[in-house]
Amino acid sequence: MSITLFRRRPVEPLAPVERPDVRQYRYLLRTADLASLETLHREAIATLDPLIRAHILRTAQDRLLSGRELTVDDVAGLAHLVAAGEARTPGILVSALTDAALERLAHRVISRPAALPLLEGHEDWDGLDPDPALRRQLPG
Repeated sequence: MSITLFRRRPVEPLAPVERPDVRQYRYLLRTADLASLETLHREAIATLDPLIRAHILRTAQDRLLSGRELTVDDVAGLAHLVAAGEARTPGILVSALTDAALERLAHRVISRPAALPLLEGHEDWDGLDPDPALRRQLPG
């Protein structure tokens, strides 16, 4: 008879650690009104490198099946596409962007002065995106 003194517990995979800027950005996407989101995105996207804007635009066009007429220089249209798309279907763009593009966009959006008051309460947020099916069932 063999007695095992030390048993190995199965190693649980570590969940990826979300960067603080990205978490704050997702909080804004879930809690701020569409007009504020569009303004923040318009200001932020205008400061991004054209290659990052092109990636965001292609991702938005592919995921949202909209905005085909937009170009990389149509900052206002791209801002509207990103803000409205995420408002309608949480995570649809955020989950599809490369880490580099998401981190740059998130940083530029949350560092806008107008974002500061909208970030109040993000420390208490559970980080979960609402279920889009449930959002559609809610009144309003």
